[in-house]
Amino acid sequence: MGQKKITMQVIADTVGVSKYVVSKTLNNKPGVSDITRQKILFAAKQLGYLKEGQLAPSTQLNRKIEVENGYILVFLPNSQYQSITYTYWGSVYQGISVGIQSKKAGMIVITSEMDLSKKVDVTNLIGIITLGTLDEQSLVALSGYGIPIVMIDHEDKLMRADSIFMDNRSGVERITDHLIGLGHKNITFIGELKHSRSFFDRWIGFRTVIEKAGLEQATTLMDITYNDDMEDEIQLKLNSWKKEKIPFPTAFVCANDHIARRVINLFEDNGLSCPRDVSVTGFDLLDEEEGQTPALTTVQVLKQVIGRRAVDRLVWRINHSEYPPEKILISGDMLLKESIDVPRDR
Repeated sequence: MGQKKITMQVIADTVGVSKYVVSKTLNNKPGVSDITRQKILFAAKQLGYLKEGQLAPSTQLNRKIEVENGYILVFLPNSQYQSITYTYWGSVYQGISVGIQSKKAGMIVITSEMDLSKKVDVTNLIGIITLGTLDEQSLVALSGYGIPIVMIDHEDKLMRADSIFMDNRSGVERITDHLIGLGHKNITFIGELKHSRSFFDRWIGFRTVIEKAGLEQATTLMDITYNDDMEDEIQLKLNSWKKEKIPFPTAFVCANDHIARRVINLFEDNGLSCPRDVSVTGFDLLDEEEGQTPALTTVQVLKQVIGRRAVDRLVWRINHSEYPPEKILISGDMLLKESIDVPRDR
């Protein structure tokens, strides 16, 4: 059987557009968005319909877009994300800032606190980087710019955007595996699952290891609201365990370092010492943990690296809009410190 002839209709079916749009693109006619044009040219080239140099220069695939002197819009959920004292996101933001400077591009910062219905009036706006969880209104507003987007710690099925995450699942899997190896069989995860995609992924990593080890019956989830009153909710849970004579967990895997430190302090108020009575782990390696005792077992997050990686990815995406969106995972090292030990017999 001979090879199927590649026609404009085949290209249209591959990309998901009409034959008319394909014809307009290949004949360099106006009225086709740049993203659609790039996808059609990419498909036509991959299918063998086009040969190198066959199109006019103005229609060529991957025309080089200069980043230097262009502007990158950085969207933050709130203005505090810019502060280096905001230990996690402040460091990620610093990485973005340094990365943009290294590309000799400009930076515009907006937050959800601003009126996003008024678009930023910048002719040389070339791309967008977002930090953290975005609400639906912000997503719609940002997609309206029609330029490449890279999202850090967030993704949306309706958005054509690249996303960058820590490899949250693998990090927690390694920590949970290690706790089980030490002999812990009654382990609790603490974290608000809807707070962020990272929290949810860390829970999935924890749950995966627990199920593989067959410890589901002795494992609990504290889906505690991540706010200033978190300790009150945890205390109520501790009280109910005591009242109902439920065996107290020997280890707690926390969604981040901030939660872990607050949990350790709360346990001390209840007469429990870490790690003598209970083991506790975190995630992120926050700067504020330096000098704290016991030193926290955690997963190192290279926060500035994440920011710089987002800039590099955006620059690549600006000139490769025809490729489908990708999710990038950045690995972190597990750091074994003083906050965990073998379970103590009670």
